[in-house]
Amino acid sequence: MRNFLALFTALAGLVFCVLAALGLADDFCASEGCRLFRGVTLLGIDPYWFGAAFFAITVLLLGGQIRRGSRERRRPAILLRWWLLTGLVVDGLLLAVQALTAPCLSCLVVAGLLGLTALLALAGSRLLAAILLLWSLLLVAALSGLLRQQMGPVAVYGDERASVKLFFSPSCPSCLHELREIAGREELHSRLALYPLALNDGDLSVIMRFREETAAGVALATAVENLSSAAPAVTAWRKKLELRLLSLRNRAFLAGIGAKNIPYLLTSTPARLMDLPNSPFSPLAPPEEGCEYDQLKVECKEEAPPPLLNLDALRPY
Repeated sequence: MRNFLALFTALAGLVFCVLAALGLADDFCASEGCRLFRGVTLLGIDPYWFGAAFFAITVLLLGGQIRRGSRERRRPAILLRWWLLTGLVVDGLLLAVQALTAPCLSCLVVAGLLGLTALLALAGSRLLAAILLLWSLLLVAALSGLLRQQMGPVAVYGDERASVKLFFSPSCPSCLHELREIAGREELHSRLALYPLALNDGDLSVIMRFREETAAGVALATAVENLSSAAPAVTAWRKKLELRLLSLRNRAFLAGIGAKNIPYLLTSTPARLMDLPNSPFSPLAPPEEGCEYDQLKVECKEEAPPPLLNLDALRPY
């Protein structure tokens, strides 16, 4: 029975690898690793074709294992064992690369089908248990990286492809100042994404109103001005939980890149932000207030803080 199940998972791996090699799984694979490794070849061949060939040979070996009698299946069993163990070792190396760089969702699907095939076909093998343990640790490491990607920051205006990303809080005076400056530059709006952080409970309702207004087509300048006024408290627990998670993800992202203060700017086009002498992103801009944040306290500086959004704060990505 296990051999039949192993044959099914190997066939699934074969079909998936062929679809991925033909580019038909690109919409499914939307992680950072997919974009990073897309177009990579080995000896001029898409790696998924190697995966398809591996699963095709596995299907043949499993088919021979099922069809032969108990005395005749020993040799195919030995070939199958070493074939699958070799596949696990090679795949473990690929998983290690992804764990250290960026996981590819399609690659992890192929790895899972390979591991399941080996587990079903070689159950009881001590050597398999040792190799599978190490392979499993590498798979978990890659999956953890994928989970971190999916838990990235959440914008309430714009999208993740924007070339200008600003992290702010409605209760941070300097954030509101910078937002007003940005809202006044309409040429930036199409390349802008805004990521809010709730520094107190009152910020949750203001963030929700800001998101609803911009989604309804309210001008960005108007929505930004409304950030400084109170909004009706969020009473629905699902909405409140959603907003808290949104803020937590944005906080976690800033902590992960070493940011200490908000407003915090990420941009791939810093020159565009400093092309005006009075731009708030100019290195000659006057000092403004800023807010330090962490999970336990929020502190806004009031006296002689250093410039917030200068050349050092323009972090390219």
